Amino acid sequence: MRFNYRIGRFIKSYLPNLAWHDDYCYMQAQGYWILANWRLFARTGSEMYRAVAISCSEHVLQRQRPDGAWDYPNREWKGRIATTEGAWASMGLIETYRKTGDTAFREGALRWYDFMLNVIGFQRSGEELAANYFAFRKSNKVPNNSAFVLRFLAELAAATGKTTYLQPTSGLLEFLRNTQTQSGEFPYSLGVGRARTHFQCYQYNAFVCLDLIRYHELTGDYAPLPLIRKVLSFLRSGVADDGHILYQCGNSHRVVVYHAAALNAAFGRACQLGIGGHDDIYQRTLSYVLSTQHRLGGFPHSQREYGLLRDSRSYPRYQAMILYHLLQP
Repeated sequence: MRFNYRIGRFIKSYLPNLAWHDDYCYMQAQGYWILANWRLFARTGSEMYRAVAISCSEHVLQRQRPDGAWDYPNREWKGRIATTEGAWASMGLIETYRKTGDTAFREGALRWYDFMLNVIGFQRSGEELAANYFAFRKSNKVPNNSAFVLRFLAELAAATGKTTYLQPTSGLLEFLRNTQTQSGEFPYSLGVGRARTHFQCYQYNAFVCLDLIRYHELTGDYAPLPLIRKVLSFLRSGVADDGHILYQCGNSHRVVVYHAAALNAAFGRACQLGIGGHDDIYQRTLSYVLSTQHRLGGFPHSQREYGLLRDSRSYPRYQAMILYHLLQP
């Protein structure tokens, strides 16, 4: 994985005519793809998008293990079960249940809920709860991880009408409240060992912001609003004059397109919430994202990596994220 990230993907980008067998199927990508297609169906009424969302949801159920989990696809992490994969797959299933009423999709999300609660679990410190990153492995606490678990629980409660699923949310919010810095940033990971404050910090903080907004929208809980306002202030500091997003604090040269799409969505949702002062930066980041689009519709991954390399390939997981973020209400 490290070789591909640091060297291999650039070779593939500069030699696009060779057949590279990159056939990983990420459940996080499936979740974004399902949600994006339901949004396209709502906007256009085209049955094609509805059919894609349902077909993809059925495929997600087919890949689900009997215990409710999904295996991580990379061979290098064989046997690992990541909270990211299960939570996003399940949010896609919940949306398909909402739109179709087919209880098979709800049951798939509930099987994941049971696995997440009873096998993956949380790290508790006083009133704080931090969701574990992997099953069967204790690692550093990752605020982004806890934010999308918070959202998943709100999605499940809203879809089923059962507020009991919200029980861990007060502890998750307490963890996020206590980890947010004065600048508004949520550190990437906390704990002993390889704790990291800044790692692709603007895009991860945009994801946290979006998940907090969605949690507030679903539950009516006003507790996240101070956190949302502070993280928006941090996100503004990561936007360049032309609308691209700084890779992370202290790294201003690397540019990744899907990062800009995530921040653009966060600023757009802030405008929708009535949190003023973000209209200009919303337009600037949107213009940048659209300016990078290939003629055939896809978006390149990155440029100026190591100061001079680019990765022009259109990775399906990040394309699904960009599409979903462009379709924010």
